[in-house]
Amino acid sequence: MNILIIQGGSNHDLPSGEDTVILSDWENLTKEHNVNIEYIENPKGALKKIFGLVWSFDNYARLNFFLDKYSPDVVHFHTVTPYLSLSVLYAAKKSGARVVQTLHNGRWICIEGGFFRDGMYCDRCIGGCGVYGVIKSCKYNKTVSFLFFMVNFVARKSMMLFNFVDKFIAVSEFVRDAHVRSGFPASKVVVINNSVGVNLKKDKDYLSREGVVFSGRVSIAKGANILKYLIPIMQHHPFHIIGSGEELQKLKLFCDLNKYNHVTFWGKQSRDKVLEILSCASCAIVPSQCGESFSMAAAESMSVGTPVVTFNVGGVSSLVKSGGGSVVEDKDLIGFAKKVLLYLENPDIVKNSGTKGRGYVFQNLSNEVKNEKLIKVYKADENNCF
Repeated sequence: MNILIIQGGSNHDLPSGEDTVILSDWENLTKEHNVNIEYIENPKGALKKIFGLVWSFDNYARLNFFLDKYSPDVVHFHTVTPYLSLSVLYAAKKSGARVVQTLHNGRWICIEGGFFRDGMYCDRCIGGCGVYGVIKSCKYNKTVSFLFFMVNFVARKSMMLFNFVDKFIAVSEFVRDAHVRSGFPASKVVVINNSVGVNLKKDKDYLSREGVVFSGRVSIAKGANILKYLIPIMQHHPFHIIGSGEELQKLKLFCDLNKYNHVTFWGKQSRDKVLEILSCASCAIVPSQCGESFSMAAAESMSVGTPVVTFNVGGVSSLVKSGGGSVVEDKDLIGFAKKVLLYLENPDIVKNSGTKGRGYVFQNLSNEVKNEKLIKVYKADENNCF
Protein backbone atom coordinates (compact mmCIF):
# COMPACT_ATOMS: atom_id res chain seq x y z
CA MET A 1 0.00 0.00 0.00
CA ASN A 2 1.30 3.46 -0.92
CA ILE A 3 0.70 5.91 1.92
CA LEU A 4 1.43 9.64 1.77
CA ILE A 5 1.53 11.50 5.10
CA ILE A 6 1.10 15.28 4.98
CA GLN A 7 1.88 17.63 7.84
CA GLY A 8 1.46 21.39 7.87
CA GLY A 9 4.57 23.41 8.63
CA SER A 10 5.17 24.60 12.18
CA ASN A 11 6.49 27.93 13.34
CA HIS A 12 7.81 26.44 16.58
CA ASP A 13 11.55 25.93 17.05
CA LEU A 14 11.01 22.57 18.73
CA PRO A 15 9.23 19.57 17.23
CA SER A 16 5.61 19.37 18.33
CA GLY A 17 3.89 16.37 19.85
CA GLU A 18 2.21 15.89 16.48
CA ASP A 19 5.60 15.67 14.77
CA THR A 20 6.68 12.98 17.24
CA VAL A 21 3.53 10.96 16.53
CA ILE A 22 3.96 11.31 12.76
CA LEU A 23 7.56 10.08 12.83
CA SER A 24 6.59 7.16 15.06
CA ASP A 25 3.79 6.17 12.67
CA TRP A 26 6.18 6.41 9.72
CA GLU A 27 8.79 4.20 11.40
CA ASN A 28 6.20 1.53 12.24
CA LEU A 29 4.22 1.58 8.99
CA THR A 30 7.30 1.41 6.75
CA LYS A 31 8.01 -2.11 7.99
CA GLU A 32 5.22 -3.42 5.74
CA HIS A 33 4.13 -0.52 3.51
CA ASN A 34 5.55 2.17 1.26
CA VAL A 35 5.20 5.36 3.31
CA ASN A 36 6.35 8.89 2.46
CA ILE A 37 6.14 12.05 4.58
CA GLU A 38 5.98 15.55 3.14
CA TYR A 39 5.79 18.83 5.03
CA ILE A 40 3.97 21.78 3.50
CA GLU A 41 5.30 24.93 5.10
CA ASN A 42 2.98 27.64 6.32
CA PRO A 43 2.77 30.54 3.83
CA LYS A 44 5.10 33.49 4.28
CA GLY A 45 3.68 36.96 4.48
CA ALA A 46 0.44 38.29 5.95
CA LEU A 47 -1.47 38.59 2.67
CA LYS A 48 -0.74 35.02 1.58
CA LYS A 49 -1.75 33.76 5.00
CA ILE A 50 -5.03 35.69 4.98
CA PHE A 51 -6.10 34.90 1.40
CA GLY A 52 -4.89 31.32 1.69
CA LEU A 53 -7.02 30.53 4.74
CA VAL A 54 -10.05 29.65 2.64
CA TRP A 55 -8.29 28.29 -0.44
CA SER A 56 -4.52 28.18 -0.97
CA PHE A 57 -3.61 27.82 -4.64
CA ASP A 58 0.08 27.43 -3.68
CA ASN A 59 -0.65 24.51 -1.36
CA TYR A 60 -3.04 23.00 -3.92
CA ALA A 61 -0.19 22.98 -6.44
CA ARG A 62 2.29 21.57 -3.92
CA LEU A 63 0.01 18.70 -3.00
CA ASN A 64 -0.68 17.88 -6.65
CA PHE A 65 3.08 17.68 -7.16
CA PHE A 66 3.35 15.13 -4.32
CA LEU A 67 0.36 13.19 -5.64
CA ASP A 68 1.99 12.90 -9.07
CA LYS A 69 5.29 11.94 -7.46
CA TYR A 70 4.02 9.15 -5.19
CA SER A 71 0.63 8.04 -6.62
CA PRO A 72 -0.65 7.18 -3.13
CA ASP A 73 -3.54 4.87 -2.30
CA VAL A 74 -4.06 6.85 0.93
CA VAL A 75 -3.32 10.46 1.83
CA HIS A 76 -3.16 10.90 5.59
CA PHE A 77 -3.29 14.53 6.74
CA HIS A 78 -2.40 15.74 10.19
CA THR A 79 -2.47 19.52 10.72
CA VAL A 80 -4.65 21.14 8.03
CA THR A 81 -6.35 24.17 9.51
CA PRO A 82 -5.67 27.05 9.48
CA TYR A 83 -2.99 27.47 6.81
CA LEU A 84 -3.08 24.46 4.46
CA SER A 85 -6.76 25.15 3.70
CA LEU A 86 -9.46 22.95 2.19
CA SER A 87 -7.61 23.08 -1.13
CA VAL A 88 -5.24 20.26 -0.15
CA LEU A 89 -8.12 18.03 0.96
CA TYR A 90 -9.89 18.66 -2.33
CA ALA A 91 -6.75 17.84 -4.33
CA ALA A 92 -6.30 14.56 -2.47
CA LYS A 93 -9.96 13.59 -2.89
CA LYS A 94 -9.91 14.46 -6.60
CA SER A 95 -6.90 12.17 -7.12
CA GLY A 96 -8.97 9.12 -6.15
CA ALA A 97 -6.94 8.36 -3.02
CA ARG A 98 -8.61 7.60 0.29
CA VAL A 99 -8.39 10.74 2.45
CA VAL A 100 -7.83 10.52 6.21
CA GLN A 101 -7.17 13.25 8.75
CA THR A 102 -6.02 12.85 12.33
CA LEU A 103 -7.67 15.24 14.80
CA HIS A 104 -4.81 15.99 17.20
CA ASN A 105 -6.61 18.98 18.72
CA GLY A 106 -9.74 21.07 18.39
CA ARG A 107 -8.72 23.48 15.64
CA TRP A 108 -11.74 22.79 13.44
CA ILE A 109 -14.12 23.70 16.29
CA CYS A 110 -12.05 25.90 18.65
CA ILE A 111 -10.03 28.67 17.04
CA GLU A 112 -7.54 28.62 19.91
CA GLY A 113 -7.12 24.91 19.24
CA GLY A 114 -6.49 23.71 22.78
CA PHE A 115 -9.75 24.51 24.57
CA PHE A 116 -7.90 27.11 26.66
CA ARG A 117 -8.81 30.69 27.55
CA ASP A 118 -7.82 33.13 30.29
CA GLY A 119 -5.48 30.61 31.88
CA MET A 120 -8.01 27.80 32.21
CA TYR A 121 -9.90 25.07 30.35
CA CYS A 122 -12.75 26.35 28.16
CA ASP A 123 -15.39 24.28 26.36
CA ARG A 124 -17.75 27.10 25.34
CA CYS A 125 -17.37 26.40 21.60
CA ILE A 126 -17.91 22.63 21.82
CA GLY A 127 -21.36 21.94 20.43
CA GLY A 128 -21.75 25.45 19.08
CA CYS A 129 -20.70 27.40 16.01
CA GLY A 130 -17.51 28.76 17.59
CA VAL A 131 -18.43 32.45 17.55
CA TYR A 132 -17.63 32.74 21.27
CA GLY A 133 -13.96 32.57 20.28
CA VAL A 134 -14.44 35.73 18.23
CA ILE A 135 -16.19 37.54 21.08
CA LYS A 136 -13.30 36.70 23.42
CA SER A 137 -10.57 37.27 20.78
CA CYS A 138 -9.17 33.79 21.37
CA LYS A 139 -6.73 34.04 18.42
CA TYR A 140 -4.54 37.14 18.80
CA ASN A 141 -7.32 39.72 18.25
CA LYS A 142 -10.92 40.01 17.03
CA THR A 143 -9.98 40.39 13.36
CA VAL A 144 -7.79 37.28 13.23
CA SER A 145 -10.26 35.40 15.41
CA PHE A 146 -13.08 36.26 13.01
CA LEU A 147 -11.06 35.07 9.98
CA PHE A 148 -10.25 31.74 11.66
CA PHE A 149 -13.85 31.34 12.78
CA MET A 150 -15.22 31.95 9.29
CA VAL A 151 -12.84 29.43 7.70
CA ASN A 152 -13.86 26.71 10.15
CA PHE A 153 -17.54 27.63 10.07
CA VAL A 154 -17.73 27.57 6.25
CA ALA A 155 -15.74 24.32 6.05
CA ARG A 156 -18.21 22.57 8.35
CA LYS A 157 -21.50 24.18 7.36
CA SER A 158 -20.86 23.84 3.61
CA MET A 159 -20.07 20.14 4.20
CA MET A 160 -16.91 20.52 2.08
CA LEU A 161 -14.76 19.28 4.95
CA PHE A 162 -16.87 16.16 5.38
CA ASN A 163 -17.14 15.54 1.63
CA PHE A 164 -13.39 15.79 1.08
CA VAL A 165 -12.34 13.59 4.04
CA ASP A 166 -13.31 9.90 4.12
CA LYS A 167 -12.43 9.30 7.76
CA PHE A 168 -11.32 11.37 10.74
CA ILE A 169 -9.12 9.80 13.41
CA ALA A 170 -9.59 11.24 16.91
CA VAL A 171 -6.69 10.61 19.29
CA SER A 172 -9.05 10.16 22.26
CA GLU A 173 -12.71 9.76 23.16
CA PHE A 174 -12.64 13.35 24.40
CA VAL A 175 -11.64 14.60 20.95
CA ARG A 176 -14.21 12.44 19.18
CA ASP A 177 -17.00 13.53 21.51
CA ALA A 178 -16.12 17.23 21.10
CA HIS A 179 -16.17 17.01 17.30
CA VAL A 180 -19.33 14.90 17.03
CA ARG A 181 -21.13 17.31 19.36
CA SER A 182 -19.95 20.11 17.05
CA GLY A 183 -21.46 18.61 13.92
CA PHE A 184 -18.94 16.07 12.64
CA PRO A 185 -20.75 12.94 11.34
CA ALA A 186 -20.37 10.27 14.03
CA SER A 187 -19.87 7.58 11.37
CA LYS A 188 -16.83 9.42 10.03
CA VAL A 189 -14.92 9.77 13.31
CA VAL A 190 -13.08 6.82 14.88
CA VAL A 191 -10.77 6.77 17.89
CA ILE A 192 -7.18 5.61 17.57
CA ASN A 193 -5.03 6.56 20.54
CA ASN A 194 -1.43 7.59 20.06
CA SER A 195 0.96 4.73 20.67
CA VAL A 196 4.04 4.39 22.84
CA GLY A 197 6.76 1.81 22.53
CA VAL A 198 6.22 -0.41 25.57
CA ASN A 199 9.29 -0.71 27.77
CA LEU A 200 9.65 -4.42 28.45
CA LYS A 201 12.66 -4.08 30.74
CA LYS A 202 12.25 -5.19 34.33
CA ASP A 203 10.53 -2.55 36.43
CA LYS A 204 12.77 -0.60 38.78
CA ASP A 205 12.28 -1.77 42.38
CA TYR A 206 9.33 0.27 43.61
CA LEU A 207 10.91 0.59 47.06
CA SER A 208 13.82 2.52 45.55
CA ARG A 209 11.66 4.93 43.55
CA GLU A 210 11.51 8.53 44.72
CA GLY A 211 10.42 11.95 43.62
CA VAL A 212 7.97 13.46 41.16
CA VAL A 213 8.45 14.27 37.46
CA PHE A 214 6.93 16.87 35.16
CA SER A 215 7.74 16.31 31.48
CA GLY A 216 6.52 18.64 28.76
CA ARG A 217 6.32 22.25 27.65
CA VAL A 218 6.70 24.60 30.60
CA SER A 219 3.78 26.95 29.90
CA ILE A 220 0.67 28.25 31.60
CA ALA A 221 -1.52 25.95 29.49
CA LYS A 222 0.51 22.94 30.63
CA GLY A 223 0.34 23.93 34.29
CA ALA A 224 3.40 26.07 35.06
CA ASN A 225 1.47 27.89 37.79
CA ILE A 226 0.53 24.54 39.34
CA LEU A 227 4.23 23.66 39.50
CA LYS A 228 4.84 26.84 41.52
CA TYR A 229 2.17 25.69 43.95
CA LEU A 230 3.51 22.13 44.27
CA ILE A 231 7.26 22.78 44.52
CA PRO A 232 7.21 24.29 48.05
CA ILE A 233 4.95 21.47 49.30
CA MET A 234 7.32 18.78 47.98
CA GLN A 235 10.51 20.18 49.56
CA HIS A 236 11.46 16.82 51.06
CA HIS A 237 11.22 14.97 47.76
CA PRO A 238 13.18 15.26 44.50
CA PHE A 239 11.25 17.26 41.91
CA HIS A 240 12.28 16.78 38.27
CA ILE A 241 11.25 19.17 35.47
CA ILE A 242 11.98 18.00 31.93
CA GLY A 243 11.41 20.26 28.94
CA SER A 244 11.48 23.89 27.92
CA GLY A 245 8.93 26.60 27.28
CA GLU A 246 8.00 30.22 27.73
CA GLU A 247 7.61 29.94 31.53
CA LEU A 248 10.84 28.00 32.17
CA GLN A 249 13.06 30.97 33.08
CA LYS A 250 10.41 32.38 35.42
CA LEU A 251 10.15 29.00 37.15
CA LYS A 252 13.94 28.76 37.50
CA LEU A 253 14.04 32.25 39.01
CA PHE A 254 11.24 31.29 41.40
CA CYS A 255 13.25 28.30 42.62
CA ASP A 256 16.51 30.26 42.86
CA LEU A 257 14.98 33.09 44.88
CA ASN A 258 13.35 30.66 47.30
CA LYS A 259 16.35 28.28 47.42
CA TYR A 260 14.32 25.24 46.37
CA ASN A 261 17.33 22.99 45.89
CA HIS A 262 15.23 19.83 45.56
CA VAL A 263 14.22 20.85 42.02
CA THR A 264 16.26 19.63 39.05
CA PHE A 265 15.78 21.26 35.65
CA TRP A 266 16.77 18.80 32.94
CA GLY A 267 15.88 20.87 29.89
CA LYS A 268 15.08 19.05 26.67
CA GLN A 269 16.15 15.40 26.79
CA SER A 270 16.06 12.39 24.48
CA ARG A 271 13.09 10.07 24.79
CA ASP A 272 15.29 7.33 26.30
CA LYS A 273 16.55 9.72 28.97
CA VAL A 274 13.00 10.89 29.73
CA LEU A 275 11.88 7.29 30.21
CA GLU A 276 14.89 6.61 32.43
CA ILE A 277 14.03 9.54 34.70
CA LEU A 278 10.35 8.58 34.77
CA SER A 279 11.13 4.96 35.68
CA CYS A 280 12.94 6.10 38.84
CA ALA A 281 10.10 8.32 40.08
CA SER A 282 7.24 7.60 42.46
CA CYS A 283 4.82 9.51 40.27
CA ALA A 284 4.49 11.85 37.31
CA ILE A 285 2.24 14.88 37.09
CA VAL A 286 0.27 16.25 34.14
CA PRO A 287 -1.28 19.44 35.59
CA SER A 288 -2.54 20.80 32.26
CA GLN A 289 -5.04 23.65 32.36
CA CYS A 290 -6.01 23.22 28.70
CA GLY A 291 -8.12 20.50 27.12
CA GLU A 292 -5.29 18.17 26.14
CA SER A 293 -6.38 15.81 23.39
CA PHE A 294 -4.27 12.93 24.65
CA SER A 295 -0.99 13.20 26.60
CA MET A 296 2.16 11.48 25.50
CA ALA A 297 3.71 12.47 28.83
CA ALA A 298 1.06 10.48 30.72
CA ALA A 299 1.23 7.51 28.34
CA GLU A 300 5.03 7.32 28.54
CA SER A 301 4.92 7.52 32.34
CA MET A 302 2.45 4.66 32.46
CA SER A 303 4.58 2.63 30.03
CA VAL A 304 7.39 2.47 32.62
CA GLY A 305 5.03 1.75 35.51
CA THR A 306 4.96 5.27 36.95
CA PRO A 307 1.54 6.48 38.19
CA VAL A 308 0.20 9.79 36.88
CA VAL A 309 -1.70 12.51 38.73
CA THR A 310 -3.80 14.82 36.56
CA PHE A 311 -6.92 16.97 36.54
CA ASN A 312 -10.29 15.84 35.19
CA VAL A 313 -9.84 17.88 32.00
CA GLY A 314 -9.58 16.80 28.38
CA GLY A 315 -8.36 13.49 27.02
CA VAL A 316 -5.65 12.80 29.59
CA SER A 317 -8.15 12.06 32.37
CA SER A 318 -9.74 9.12 30.53
CA LEU A 319 -6.28 7.67 29.94
CA VAL A 320 -5.31 7.89 33.60
CA LYS A 321 -8.69 6.55 34.73
CA SER A 322 -7.67 3.22 33.19
CA GLY A 323 -5.92 2.58 36.48
CA GLY A 324 -2.57 4.19 35.86
CA GLY A 325 -2.87 6.94 38.45
CA SER A 326 -5.28 9.43 39.98
CA VAL A 327 -7.64 12.02 38.52
CA VAL A 328 -8.47 15.10 40.58
CA GLU A 329 -11.31 17.53 39.96
CA ASP A 330 -10.28 20.59 37.99
CA LYS A 331 -8.82 23.45 40.11
CA ASP A 332 -8.63 21.28 43.26
CA LEU A 333 -5.01 22.14 44.08
CA ILE A 334 -5.14 20.75 47.60
CA GLY A 335 -6.55 17.46 46.34
CA PHE A 336 -3.86 17.34 43.64
CA ALA A 337 -1.05 17.85 46.16
CA LYS A 338 -2.51 15.20 48.47
CA LYS A 339 -2.56 12.62 45.66
CA VAL A 340 1.06 13.35 44.76
CA LEU A 341 2.13 12.99 48.39
CA LEU A 342 0.17 9.74 48.64
CA TYR A 343 2.36 8.20 45.94
CA LEU A 344 5.57 9.75 47.28
CA GLU A 345 5.00 8.19 50.69
CA ASN A 346 3.47 4.80 49.77
CA PRO A 347 5.55 2.45 47.55
CA ASP A 348 2.85 -0.25 47.66
CA ILE A 349 0.28 2.12 46.13
CA VAL A 350 2.84 3.18 43.52
CA LYS A 351 3.45 -0.46 42.57
CA ASN A 352 -0.25 -1.33 42.35
CA SER A 353 -1.17 1.71 40.26
CA GLY A 354 1.99 1.52 38.15
CA THR A 355 1.41 -2.13 37.31
CA LYS A 356 -2.18 -1.43 36.19
CA GLY A 357 -1.10 1.49 34.05
CA ARG A 358 1.69 -0.44 32.38
CA GLY A 359 -0.67 -3.29 31.62
CA TYR A 360 -3.15 -0.89 30.02
CA VAL A 361 -0.45 0.58 27.79
CA PHE A 362 0.72 -2.87 26.75
CA GLN A 363 -2.82 -3.95 25.81
CA ASN A 364 -4.05 -0.74 24.19
CA LEU A 365 -1.26 1.68 23.27
CA SER A 366 1.41 -0.48 21.66
CA ASN A 367 2.69 0.31 18.17
CA GLU A 368 1.26 -2.97 16.91
CA VAL A 369 -2.27 -2.16 18.12
CA LYS A 370 -2.19 1.28 16.51
CA ASN A 371 -0.80 -0.02 13.22
CA GLU A 372 -3.55 -2.62 12.96
CA LYS A 373 -6.21 0.03 13.47
CA LEU A 374 -4.60 2.46 11.01
CA ILE A 375 -4.48 -0.15 8.27
CA LYS A 376 -8.15 -0.99 8.86
CA VAL A 377 -9.01 2.70 8.38
CA TYR A 378 -6.83 2.95 5.29
CA LYS A 379 -8.59 -0.08 3.81
CA ALA A 380 -12.06 1.20 4.80
CA ASP A 381 -12.46 -1.86 7.01
CA GLU A 382 -12.64 -0.13 10.41
CA ASN A 383 -15.98 -1.76 11.27
CA ASN A 384 -14.11 -5.03 11.76
CA CYS A 385 -11.58 -3.41 14.06
CA PHE A 386 -13.32 -1.00 16.42
